[in-house]
Amino acid sequence: MPEKISLLARSATLRQLQVFESIARHSSFSRAAEELHLTQPTVSMQVKKLVDLLETPLFEQIGRKVYLTDAGKVLYDSANVILNQLSIAEQKINHLKGFSGGSVSLSVISTAQYFVPKVIHEFTQSYPDVTVLLRVGNKETLLDRIAKNVDDFYLLGQPTEELNVESSQLAVNPLAFVANSNHPLVGKKLNIEDLADEPFLMRETGSGIRSQVEKVFQEFEFQPQIKMVLGGNEAIRLGLLQNLGITVASVPTLMEEITQGRISILDVKGFPINRHWYLAYPRGKVLSIAAEKMIELLRIEGEKLSQKAFNEF
Repeated sequence: MPEKISLLARSATLRQLQVFESIARHSSFSRAAEELHLTQPTVSMQVKKLVDLLETPLFEQIGRKVYLTDAGKVLYDSANVILNQLSIAEQKINHLKGFSGGSVSLSVISTAQYFVPKVIHEFTQSYPDVTVLLRVGNKETLLDRIAKNVDDFYLLGQPTEELNVESSQLAVNPLAFVANSNHPLVGKKLNIEDLADEPFLMRETGSGIRSQVEKVFQEFEFQPQIKMVLGGNEAIRLGLLQNLGITVASVPTLMEEITQGRISILDVKGFPINRHWYLAYPRGKVLSIAAEKMIELLRIEGEKLSQKAFNEF
């Protein structure tokens, strides 16, 4: 074994490699400190120990940006391999542990939060010793968590090919024009051009539903009259109930109000547009038995949800 490698094996700690890898990935000492819940002086001290050990600088700072030196690039490649292998080992051990004190962590896009809690309730009734950690966020939040391999799996819109994930369709997510049931357009047969002057409620930038709606509008060469930009499905729901405008929404997120007759689906030619929720997890990830059981229940509920959504049209 070469001398420097032996020196690293004998003297470097995994924590030092973890700190180094986080700084290199974020190109930032402060963001690494935030991710690892450490103070910035502690992060700097851990890197200094590695630098002293190797007797060569690992980073160079130009202005506010941090860059890897040639030596840093070599170490970064090796640190990635080491930390990834340890993560895989931990996943395999957790798989062997099964349900004994285990946990399942999942992040879901905001439109999926309306059916996931039902599955979690069913899961926890069957496996009370397993802790379930659910996080809800928009598309940008989930992409960041996927890149950092934070959770066991994710529910989101169709993943791009650039994401290094295994993915499969979970449930249909039809997008339709909707309005307050007292809106004068309810019950009429419409073309999308008939809606050009209607006040439109739009989701915030960064949400998956907004990017999907904008893509659909580009296909129809339609430019809505945006009256309000609202952050979250709940704000959109309240806007519809107050009859502030129309919108294109995920039908399952409004199923209760549609069933109650408070919100109606507008009969617009070419709609609904069928999109899907996808289940995804990093390629190569070893899912625990608990995570696999949760996914089984989600697939069953996804089939029920798809059937219910189709029955609305």
